[in-house]
Amino acid sequence: MNLVFFVKEDCDACKNAKQKVSFFLDKWGAADSVVTEAINLDTEDGLVEAAMNGVADVPTIILHHEGSEVARWIKKAPPSEELRTKLGL
Repeated sequence: MNLVFFVKEDCDACKNAKQKVSFFLDKWGAADSVVTEAINLDTEDGLVEAAMNGVADVPTIILHHEGSEVARWIKKAPPSEELRTKLGL
């Protein structure tokens, strides 16, 4: 499983979403088994990646498993129990 965070540098909601997800991954003992990646939409590469993934708002968090999208949260952090269920924990 991997979580991709589409963020901007000056976005407080983005920072809060990353912190919340990191907190729960640590709490559940899943920090080592779930790969997280942040894609900065303040860069040209980040904008290209966002366009390829249909991302228009930040924060957007996409959960992938074996190359397929499992879940997507737009403009918010995922609710902890929903994230836990999607991760199969």
